[in-house]
Amino acid sequence: MKIFGIIILIMTSCAAGCFASAGLKGKAENMQQVRLMIEKLRLMIRYEAIEVSEISRRLAEDESLSGLCFLGELWKNAALFYEGNETFCACWRRAVETQAAFSGEERDLLYNIGDILGSCDCEGQLSALSLCGSEADRLAALSREAYTAKGRLYRSLGAVAGALIAIIIV
Repeated sequence: MKIFGIIILIMTSCAAGCFASAGLKGKAENMQQVRLMIEKLRLMIRYEAIEVSEISRRLAEDESLSGLCFLGELWKNAALFYEGNETFCACWRRAVETQAAFSGEERDLLYNIGDILGSCDCEGQLSALSLCGSEADRLAALSREAYTAKGRLYRSLGAVAGALIAIIIV
């Protein structure tokens, strides 16, 4: 029975390390989707010059952006914007706050994107979105580097911690 418990303990520690590593990988994938979203926004604004309400609907329905859950939340909260009770920027911020995967610089980048949409003419929006795209590229590269550097470490550390606890118990 003791051996069975030790095996469960080691497996749990390994799973915790894998979970931490997967979190880093998910963050890198989310930043890639943010970059894709920015490109889609630029195309919609440049070639179609559509309103923010249509932009929010299209982004929410886009399957390639399924990892960005806040887009669905944005579409759900769009009624406040349509009724004139709230600005699009405020709806965007509220939606971004619902997705816990983003923190710090990533969240600030998303807030900036919401501030840009519908705030100026097409050329101004395109220029600002280009800058946001460069920032998203930088953040995506940092996320990939963190996953590369720390992902394997977390998995190994989980296994070693489980083995160390098992040794201490025995």
